Amino acid sequence: MRKFLRVVGYFIAIFFILNILIQTIKKTDAGERCSDGFDIINTGNDRLHTRGWNFVDQSRSFCGAYHSRGAVSDRLAKKRLAMNLRGDNYLEFWSEVYSNLVTDSKPDISFLVDSLATIADRNDLTRLELAELIVSFVQDIPYSFVVPEDCKEIQTDGRPCMGSVALGILSPYEFIHSLYGDCDTRAVLIYTMLEELDFDPMIVVSNEYAHAMLALKAPATGDYLLHQGEKYYFWETTAKGWPLGMLPPNTSNVNYWKTALAHEL
Repeated sequence: MRKFLRVVGYFIAIFFILNILIQTIKKTDAGERCSDGFDIINTGNDRLHTRGWNFVDQSRSFCGAYHSRGAVSDRLAKKRLAMNLRGDNYLEFWSEVYSNLVTDSKPDISFLVDSLATIADRNDLTRLELAELIVSFVQDIPYSFVVPEDCKEIQTDGRPCMGSVALGILSPYEFIHSLYGDCDTRAVLIYTMLEELDFDPMIVVSNEYAHAMLALKAPATGDYLLHQGEKYYFWETTAKGWPLGMLPPNTSNVNYWKTALAHEL
């Protein structure tokens, strides 16, 4: 009888252990699944964001959350409005705009840089994979027009639009708070984060294509722009799935691309 009770006890213990493991697995799976969105959590327009996104090649998925403050977004919007710009031509003007936005935003987006770096460490990502983690985080956010005029005055093709925005660009913090971002708004955010992590990024612009993009000095192949004798590979950030070193066909003439902001400027 004693032997029988011992066997029954073993089976009960095994049952409870297996049940705990199953519940742990279920919780882990549920925790890894998150959807994009945000909740406004108070009258100050503070927001709690949840983000789920994939690598460019869809090989891995990631999940994260962050809190953004309406007061910080408003403060940086005022700094953007107060810029004293002296650029004499297209390239100099945008170089000055981007440089100011990067400098003004770095202290306030450091929390996001740290969070993404932590995700990379937790998933044993390489340096280049860390860069892809950051770029894909931004690529995953649906494209929105950010324009200085009224949105009714432009052709948006049904995409979201934020109008009457001075300079037609948002600072990095305004972007992660509102989730409205066009080409150069995205490029400035990514540039700021990559520079903070000691990468060597550039922002490149094309007056002919009316477009801005990221470029990165990295071990890669494909389309690149030479800067001070080094290859910087193009990285399109306005849509999901664009890998490092691949220019979209409608912006593929490298001669139309110029450096607007580089790491050493």
